[in-house]
Amino acid sequence: MSAAADLIIRNGTVYDGTGAPPRQADLVIRGGRIEAIEANSTASASREIDAGGCWVAPGAIDIHTHYDAEIEHNPALTESMRHGVTSVIFGNCSLSAAVGDADDIADMFSRVENLPRHILERWFSKKDWNTPAEYYAHLEKLPLGINVATFLGHSNLRLGVLGKQRCMAPTTLTWGDKNALRTMLSEALDAGFLGLSVDMLQWHRWKGFKYNGASAPSHYATMAEFRLLADVLRQHGRVMQATPDAGRRHLIPVLAMLSSGIRRKPMKLSMLTSLDFTANRRLGPLTQRLASVINGLFRGDMRFQSLAVPFELWSDGCNTPVFEEMHASACLMNADTRSQREALYRDNDWRAQMRQEWLKKFNSSFHKDLSLMTVVACPDGQLVNRTFADIARERGTSAVDTFINLIAEFDESIRWHTVIANDRPAYLRQHLKHPYIQLGFSDAGAHNRNMAFQNSHLWFLRDAMLNDDAMPVEKAIWRITGELADWFGLDTGKLAPGRPADIMILDPAALATDLTGPQETNDPGFDNAMRMVSESGKAVRQVIVSGHVTMDNGTPHAQTGQQAFGRLLRTQLRG
Repeated sequence: MSAAADLIIRNGTVYDGTGAPPRQADLVIRGGRIEAIEANSTASASREIDAGGCWVAPGAIDIHTHYDAEIEHNPALTESMRHGVTSVIFGNCSLSAAVGDADDIADMFSRVENLPRHILERWFSKKDWNTPAEYYAHLEKLPLGINVATFLGHSNLRLGVLGKQRCMAPTTLTWGDKNALRTMLSEALDAGFLGLSVDMLQWHRWKGFKYNGASAPSHYATMAEFRLLADVLRQHGRVMQATPDAGRRHLIPVLAMLSSGIRRKPMKLSMLTSLDFTANRRLGPLTQRLASVINGLFRGDMRFQSLAVPFELWSDGCNTPVFEEMHASACLMNADTRSQREALYRDNDWRAQMRQEWLKKFNSSFHKDLSLMTVVACPDGQLVNRTFADIARERGTSAVDTFINLIAEFDESIRWHTVIANDRPAYLRQHLKHPYIQLGFSDAGAHNRNMAFQNSHLWFLRDAMLNDDAMPVEKAIWRITGELADWFGLDTGKLAPGRPADIMILDPAALATDLTGPQETNDPGFDNAMRMVSESGKAVRQVIVSGHVTMDNGTPHAQTGQQAFGRLLRTQLRG
């Protein structure tokens, strides 16, 4: 008689992550992998879970996070784990921790992750790596709670090769520069990085002395530099994650053409983002058509990342990522103290520029519609639950002047909410069916005071379960698991004998009722600073990573953060 298995999950409805219809079966798990999937298994195990009435599926894969800093403090990444996520990808938007000294990395992430710089300094105080390969060796030593994979950030690549002064300005590359960029990228790919992330979006800026407010180093690169690095990725069969600039939309198709496979091998390109923007309803359909043209006519391999829930944003006065789009409001973001911001509030020239930029709607991702922006907290309680447009009508002033005046009066103590995109549920369900849309854009770890989409994949499954016009549940599960694993080359995402046992067990009844949108909480790990989180109630019964039950009815494993359950996923894609 064979020895008892480590774990058996009995009586569940098994979705294997391939899009195949579900079946009733038991999963036998041994040594971190699935040994068998069979009905009425006669095997025994050290632990058995009765999953009757529940879905047993591969753990979700979150392809767009910014956990690069938080993983140094909380390698369990419980904020994603508790929603059934068993694998995350970070190093997105050209920003990673793989290259650069601790101070520069802290400056790079302070504004993006919306965390006090002293917290990031503490998290990176024991940095012991200098190269991408050493960074991956460091990640493998961490007590990971879930699986992780990363891109090399182009901003860090430029920082490491060109130095701080040259990488933060338009620079003519020498032959030596080009060779050094190729070499460092190739070394990262040889170490198992998924590929390279590049960025043009003005939402990502530097924090810190001298370069405060400067765009991320990737923004200063030319298309020639992007092509140079794309050739390296193409040769290795790897992925480019790209974040274009809404203010320079003419460059989006140029960037997309890097994926073209005419007379060459196509390059995998995962681009942000295809959303139903309230500011421009045409952008979603245009991104779909662009991907179809690149992949069809030009034989590319391009995808647009998307979000499965409304893009809700909370902002503390001027402290909001959408203010990075405008020069005048970015100046407020540059200020470190209220007194510095008050000097701008009193400046008539600044007010005139802010008004002019606010009223300019062309090439903007943010709608700037003050009738869609609602005060949710303020020292003046009479303003709460009212839009800025309503307040302006009562005061007899223009909406934009009212907004500027209220920001000037209350600074960051006036908190407001709006929806940037995906506010039409029926349209969104159709949008997400497009074959070149990739599910996953949670931004987990970034903009911690402004948004929280860590359970967006569960909302996607809920919609599939409850709405006849959504895709079938088995296909929805495939889109957040097996489809992503195959495209990015990750050893996870499917349930089959011999595959890693990365599993989520979902209660469909609780899935229909328990999910919430973003909520505020004070996180002890952030020195009790506020961060936004999402809640999933009892929807996720168990989370299993490499055969270990890491989350059981909402309770993390006792050794979470101390024992390594997750793995570093080195890509399986090869040139």
